[in-house]
Amino acid sequence: MFTDDRIAVMRSIVLEQFTHARTDAARERAQKFLYQEIISSSLYPDISLKDENPWADRDARSHERHLHGFLFFTDWFGTVLEEENTKDEACRAALKIVESWLHQNGEFPGNSRMAFHDETTAQRLIILLQLEPILSDSLTADSISLVRSLIDETASLLTEPAFHSAGNNHGMFQDLSLLYYSVLAHWKDYISREEYARLAFKRLEQYFSSCFTAEGVHVENTPTYHLMVCRQMSVVRRLAEVIEHPDAEQYAILLDKAETYATHALMPNGLYPPISDTAQRPVNNPAMRKVFSSPEFLYAASAGQQGVPPTERVLALPDTGYLVYRSSWEDRNATYVFFSAAYNSGYHKHSDDLSLFLRSGDLDLLAESGPFSYDYKDPLSRYAYSQFSHNSLVVDGRSLPRTDDRSDAVTLRVEEKTPDRVVVQGSNARYDDTLHTRRLEIHESHSEPLINVSDIITSGADHAYQLLWNLGPNVTAVVHGQGFELFRGDRKVFDLIIDASVPTRMSVHRGRMKPRPMGWTFPEFGKAIPSTAISVEFSGKDARIDTAIRLADFSYRDRGIFYKDGWRRYRGSVSLNYLFCPSPKDGGTTNLVVCFTAIHQPGDFTYNYKSTIDETGAAALYILDDFGDQGAYYYSDHGSTAIFETVQDLIKHVMAENGLDVTRVATVGSSKGGTAALIHGLALGADRIIVGAPQVRVGSFLRGPHPNILQFMTGGTTENDVAHLDSVIPNILASSASTAKIFVVVGEADHHRKNHVVPLIAAAENYGVDIHPLILPGVPHAEIGKIFTHYLRANIEHWIDGAELPVLPYKFLHSPKHNSFSLEVNSPADTIHSYQLYRNSVVVENRLDTPNRKAVFTARLPGIYRIGISYRASSTGRQRTFKTRSIEIQETSVCAESINLSIKDSNSVQCLPASSQYRARARDLMSRLVARHPRVLASSALRRIRAKRKAVWRLIRKHAAQWRAFTRGNQGER
Repeated sequence: MFTDDRIAVMRSIVLEQFTHARTDAARERAQKFLYQEIISSSLYPDISLKDENPWADRDARSHERHLHGFLFFTDWFGTVLEEENTKDEACRAALKIVESWLHQNGEFPGNSRMAFHDETTAQRLIILLQLEPILSDSLTADSISLVRSLIDETASLLTEPAFHSAGNNHGMFQDLSLLYYSVLAHWKDYISREEYARLAFKRLEQYFSSCFTAEGVHVENTPTYHLMVCRQMSVVRRLAEVIEHPDAEQYAILLDKAETYATHALMPNGLYPPISDTAQRPVNNPAMRKVFSSPEFLYAASAGQQGVPPTERVLALPDTGYLVYRSSWEDRNATYVFFSAAYNSGYHKHSDDLSLFLRSGDLDLLAESGPFSYDYKDPLSRYAYSQFSHNSLVVDGRSLPRTDDRSDAVTLRVEEKTPDRVVVQGSNARYDDTLHTRRLEIHESHSEPLINVSDIITSGADHAYQLLWNLGPNVTAVVHGQGFELFRGDRKVFDLIIDASVPTRMSVHRGRMKPRPMGWTFPEFGKAIPSTAISVEFSGKDARIDTAIRLADFSYRDRGIFYKDGWRRYRGSVSLNYLFCPSPKDGGTTNLVVCFTAIHQPGDFTYNYKSTIDETGAAALYILDDFGDQGAYYYSDHGSTAIFETVQDLIKHVMAENGLDVTRVATVGSSKGGTAALIHGLALGADRIIVGAPQVRVGSFLRGPHPNILQFMTGGTTENDVAHLDSVIPNILASSASTAKIFVVVGEADHHRKNHVVPLIAAAENYGVDIHPLILPGVPHAEIGKIFTHYLRANIEHWIDGAELPVLPYKFLHSPKHNSFSLEVNSPADTIHSYQLYRNSVVVENRLDTPNRKAVFTARLPGIYRIGISYRASSTGRQRTFKTRSIEIQETSVCAESINLSIKDSNSVQCLPASSQYRARARDLMSRLVARHPRVLASSALRRIRAKRKAVWRLIRKHAAQWRAFTRGNQGER
């Protein structure tokens, strides 16, 4: 088997595998021992060899592996052990470390738990084999004999069947180290070395032939271990070829199959996804190109910079349990999906059954935490292994164990695979009495992948379930009732919405440690950064959750609702998105308006009437009804009233924070928002309920245009479901002791009048609830929003002022250009109106008993203006009165046209520019005129100025000298 020539070739192959650190940082760490006898590492705390027992157990098993495997010597190779000025000193220092270790752990099993760990022992042998020839050049024969004896004893231990770890990569490293020993132990004869080689080749063949699936994937559940094992198998193949070993051809076949998975599993950025124990490191290096030499692997490893792209974009491996999809090979921003339904062995296994990883736009969207450490006592290590760090299903708040004896309970089936569509179904029956089936469909539409996930849970008993979605660390989530949006900065990149057969709630966790860790990402070993985990929670026996994931043509309309912009999330029985706006008035909040939103298009969740309410000076609470795909009337989810209860709790929470009671609370809204305002206002006992065209018989309304909302709210669309929702408001009216005053407006042409408002009026009167309906001529339901804007504003203003009577919706506007006020009132048919213009609380003009709903007034002087409105039905004669809001006019323009006069000279008065000097002089003149002739200028004749032209002209002639002086002084300002 061995000849001098063969050994020379094999030796060169083995030496290629040894690590040589040639960096300044490595040199500094190595010199730290030369100068201070400190074993230093870039990953772990320093250890002084002067300590009583530097080889004692440490907090982290990985640190102990680093020490007892002598892995710190990798900093010495290529630096202090090879540089002439430090080589001799470094050799003596290395010998001192070996002697120290032998002193503490010379006898098996040693005094430390990792001293003779299976893989650690193999790594120590490899380091000693690399160290021996360097030490031979500098140390005495006795010293070298000590080192070689330790090498021989370690190799002998590794041959022991009881010490061998068969069937995993630890055993592979044990056998590799034996193979290296047989090649490099030049002080031993060929016969004994050949025995070590035969044993190593035999064991390695047994391992390599069993550690890959039929589809060529390494069974230890992680792409980087797949790559690592393939690299070692490539070395064994090369060594086998040198001695013409019959296993060499078998290794070549295995490597060829393994290359397909190694290529497709790479993400568009040239890294592997952080699934299981994967360490994300670049693989485009000479060592890996010796293992996989195809141009396709080179293309994937170089992120498209070299090589040739593969022809297939989808790799489905049902025997292994993986699906890998990408939307394009040529685009670094392509969408990449890795779906795992794999339990091929217990080694490096995480509880990640049926987990889905998604990356798009060079960004991790649905992520995996990655490994934290091998210290199973560390809570973050346990978290990394658990289901809580993966996108899977947790039952009863307890993760499945990392491993068990149910590996055959996790399966993957390919249902369809075409160029633009792939469908797979994974199953996980590892739970005691629960089966989780996840169907994944990826369909390409206009080159954009549409991703749909269906989770079906069946059980013989009731359980609490959590369907988890762990997010990448570089995205921000906006969470809704049944889904969420993801943003990178202000740019939306993703959304997800669910359709469930049961009531659900969404909870958000970020950087949490108790009662268990949730919301963490581990970008590298031992490093933790907070990320976001979203839990879809539900209970019962069986459930179906259909999830739509979109990367474009989103399910949710982006309304710019970011928590950084004042929006908050209230956690109750469910969670609510809300915005609280304090009163802008001095002295804080005295009145609270709770506004509920109407129905919008599916996925479009926003708030209504904010600008209107803001102008009233009241504090406001805006709550999103972002449940289901079009809302839930702030009430129920599949029969559960948790939404209603949480809305009530939120209102009470805001009231308590601001020192308010229900006498200072009004609930408002139109259409669906009006329904919610009735439900919550009556249940709360609010002082006022202001609504526009509400739906009262909710079920009857929904079964026509919105069966999706009916289905979401009740769980069905039967007559019983319709009747259940129809009874909600009548039941609240019957059971409530509310003293709320209901103000409702609806149009005569609105079908809500007959079907909903008339029954509401009858029910309210029947139960003694104070209700004030306003029915307007015309006005279909589509126009109620415009009307309600004015109705709402008027009612809030009068509520704040303490008025009790209802008001009409109106528009009261000021035109500075024309110094005029315009008023438009919405009133019932056959209404007679009277209007009074007030300036500084004094009536300056009247318009009596007119059917006109519009009026225009002219503002002559600065002041505070408002209009008093009296109205009555022509048939009854009962009159009601209210006043508009106030508008303050700081300045007015003096204009000849405005008072319909002209002066017969070249200085006829024009509408002059409003300079400050001009305005002051005009105000002074007009004030004097008013003071001397109040009856003329303040009489009702002023609003008919043309008819009173002579009276005004006599007044102006009387003061002509003043007018001429005034106009001459302003010629330059015309």
